[in-house]
Amino acid sequence: MKQFVKIFPIALGAIFFLVLGFWLGDHFAPSKQAETTTESTEKPVVKKENKEDTGKDKKELENKLQQKGNQWAKDYPNSLEYRVYDLGTKQSYTYTNNDEKNKKYVTASIAKVAVAMMLLHEKEESQKELTDKQTELLNRMIVSSDNEATTSLWESLGGYSALQEFFDKRNMKDTKANEETWGKTTTTTKDQIKLLQELYTPSEYLTEESQDEIIDLMSRIEPDQSWGVYAGSSNVSFKNGWIIDDVDDQWVVNSIGKVSRKDKSYLAVALSDKNPTIEEGSRVIEDLVRITSDYLL
Repeated sequence: MKQFVKIFPIALGAIFFLVLGFWLGDHFAPSKQAETTTESTEKPVVKKENKEDTGKDKKELENKLQQKGNQWAKDYPNSLEYRVYDLGTKQSYTYTNNDEKNKKYVTASIAKVAVAMMLLHEKEESQKELTDKQTELLNRMIVSSDNEATTSLWESLGGYSALQEFFDKRNMKDTKANEETWGKTTTTTKDQIKLLQELYTPSEYLTEESQDEIIDLMSRIEPDQSWGVYAGSSNVSFKNGWIIDDVDDQWVVNSIGKVSRKDKSYLAVALSDKNPTIEEGSRVIEDLVRITSDYLL
């Protein structure tokens, strides 16, 4: 009997802890349903893109450009063509207010980018560094848009025939060099996008080092020429061109370049003529570029 009294409390305690263990397990173990819910909420949601979405995006941006361009065309009539190439999506966007099919515009000083590319290509071919004089002329041509410096380089590179050969080999079929002067070259927005692609994307014509040298100069344009494509972002490299038509005293106003923000960027070309003033022509371009940046960047 004494032995039973000693063993009974021990057995009773064991039974108590066993029951307590089962009770805690039932109340605190996570259910399979709870585990499944937690796992599903942690999975990322991936948004699928398709061709229909891309088509809608293209139409939406072009509609915005059309509305703004038509507004300007009504208030300040000119002839303008604007083309954009998104470097990320490879998508192109266009706007024009002229009815002339495949109209060609005079380049004015945007032709200086082609001359710079020819000069750097010749340097690569000869495997010789630019002379101090060539470097000075190149800087003046792009940064200051110096016409005399451009003419000096253009003539040294072979003049009209060499410039036309450059365009032909870039498949710029609608771009024609002028025999008298580089500034009266005629071109299209489509061809100018091809030119910019040669400068801003991998090229067989220019090394990356030569591309960077030209782009650096186009990023340091003098402040009084900071208009046009320049308005697209704080990270822009560009070149403008402007010339007055001797016949009707109206202005050719052009702007080309690359606009970037963080990891997004696009190429832009704006060609126009019949502008009453440079300022009016540049304001139209700047509005179109701002709309593009708001949408693509």
